[in-house]
Amino acid sequence: MKEKTSSLKAVGLEALLQRLPENHPRYADIKNELRKNRAGDNGERILANVFQKYQFPFEHYIFHDLNLQSTGKFQIDTLFLFKQGAAILEMKNIAGRINFPEEYNQITRTLENGQVDYFECPSVQLERNKMMLEDWFHAHHVAIPIYQTVVFPRPQQQFENLRKDLTLLFPLEIPTYLRRLSSLHSTIDFLQLQDIAQKLMAAHREYDPFPLTNKYGIHPSELLTGVRCSQCGSYGMQSIYNGWGCQQCGYVDPHAHIQALAEYFMLIDYRISNKECRRFLRLDCHQKAKRILGQLGIPCIGEKRGRFYVADQKVIRELHQLGKSKVPK
Repeated sequence: MKEKTSSLKAVGLEALLQRLPENHPRYADIKNELRKNRAGDNGERILANVFQKYQFPFEHYIFHDLNLQSTGKFQIDTLFLFKQGAAILEMKNIAGRINFPEEYNQITRTLENGQVDYFECPSVQLERNKMMLEDWFHAHHVAIPIYQTVVFPRPQQQFENLRKDLTLLFPLEIPTYLRRLSSLHSTIDFLQLQDIAQKLMAAHREYDPFPLTNKYGIHPSELLTGVRCSQCGSYGMQSIYNGWGCQQCGYVDPHAHIQALAEYFMLIDYRISNKECRRFLRLDCHQKAKRILGQLGIPCIGEKRGRFYVADQKVIRELHQLGKSKVPK
C-alpha cells in the first residue's frame, strides 16, 4: 500500500552541515543527527527489501514509513496488516554490542574501541506505537490484535541480557514470523481488511521535518549563503550569462541554483521572496531572480513587491531531484 520513500531529512541535514561553520555550537549535534538519520534510513531500506523479495500466500497489506495521528502523532517503520491483526516492525540499525539492562528502559551500545553509548530501549517505542495504534483503531471502530517486534539488520550482532518481553528478529526471520502469525485465528474478513487498509492510507500524513534551522534552534543568518559548486564544493558561484561560474575551479553550471533553492526551503522557510532569493543566491539582478523562480514553476502568492513563492514537500522533492539530474556524472 505504501512503499519506502527516500528521506529528504538526511539531504537537508547534509546541506545544513555544509552551510554551518565548523565552530558553530550545534555543528557536532547536527553531524551526529545526520549519522543517526542515515543509519535509520539504511536500516529501513533493509526492512523494505525483505518484503520486495518475499511473497506471502495470504491476503495482506504492507505500509512503510506510516505516519498517523490518534492521541498523538506517531511513525511506524513497517506495518503488516492481515486477517489475524496488525504487526508493527521497527528497525534499529545500531552497530556494536547491545546490552539490555533490566532496571532501565534503555540499551547500551559498546563499540570495539570501548566507546559506550545509550539509547532508548526499542520496547519503549514499540509500546508507545502500539498504544497509539490501538487508539487509532478504537477511533475507527476496529478491534484486532496488534503484534510488535524490533528488527536488527545484522545476524552477527551480539546481544546481552535480552528482555523477555521483547520479540527480536533479524531480516531473514521476518517471513517465518509473519507466516506463523497467519496460522492464528482470523479476526476480520477480507472486506474488513480492505476497508482498514484504505482508511490507514487515507489517514497517512507525510512527515515534515522542515525548516531545519527552526527545528534545531539555528538562526538563518548563521548559515553560509551562495550557490555551491558541485565540482569543488565551494560556495559563492557567480551569476554569468550562461548560468553560474565558480571562481575557485572555473566550472560553469547552468543549473546550480536549483539545489540552492531546494536547500533554502529545507533549511530556512517554505516561502521565499525575490529579495530573499537574491540574498541567498548572492544575486544582484532582480529580473534573473524572477526568471529563475518562474521557470522552476514554484507556486506564488501576492503581487509585485508582496509576491512570495511557496514550496511544499512535493515541490522540494522535485527541486532536489531536478538539481541532482542536472549535475554531470
